[in-house]
Amino acid sequence: MEKSIEKIWKEGFKNDTSFSIPEITDISSLKSIYFVDQFKKTYKTNIVLLVGTAVIILFAFILGDVPFIGLMMFSLFSGLAILGYRELNKLQKLNPGTSNYEFLKAFDNWLKNLLHKFSMVYRILIPLLFIGFALAILQTNFFVPFLDETLLERIIGDSSPAMIAGIPVWWMVSILLIAVALSYFSTRFFKMEMRSIYGELIEKLDRSLVELEELRSA
Repeated sequence: MEKSIEKIWKEGFKNDTSFSIPEITDISSLKSIYFVDQFKKTYKTNIVLLVGTAVIILFAFILGDVPFIGLMMFSLFSGLAILGYRELNKLQKLNPGTSNYEFLKAFDNWLKNLLHKFSMVYRILIPLLFIGFALAILQTNFFVPFLDETLLERIIGDSSPAMIAGIPVWWMVSILLIAVALSYFSTRFFKMEMRSIYGELIEKLDRSLVELEELRSA
């Protein structure tokens, strides 16, 4: 798999008098390497977007006068980016010098392990993100600038409800219940996101593995 297509083609012609079509035995292997490289590019782009999102959210929440929540959100997105980068390093270690089937199978195993890890992370990440955004929207009017007061002040008005961490108990309970529900459905959210980003690539991988397994069993 180390040869280029041009070199494989040139080596197919044995001599000047023999004008036989060369055997391009490595063409499927080169396609597999190209396929994995395309996945890497998309994956790296998503890591960069996670880092950018983390920075933007941090500054936005600082401007919204809720720096603690902003720091929490920044840590969540940064942690996700770090995990993604570590998994990328594992992908870089896959050896394309093995057989085409073994290379794609190793990539498939890496991908399944990646999806399993991130699905577990999403069970914690999504509810925490919801809690962070909910508290920020309630405690500052930065995200609802059309109000002259915070949303929490508008809701409470002149009443004096029981409070937890500056939030009415019934609101806090509602937020936590929604967070639990989001955690329960997080795996579905994650699968939908992965399908929208990597769906086409994953389908190509599955088809390639099926074809190679059929050739091996033939």
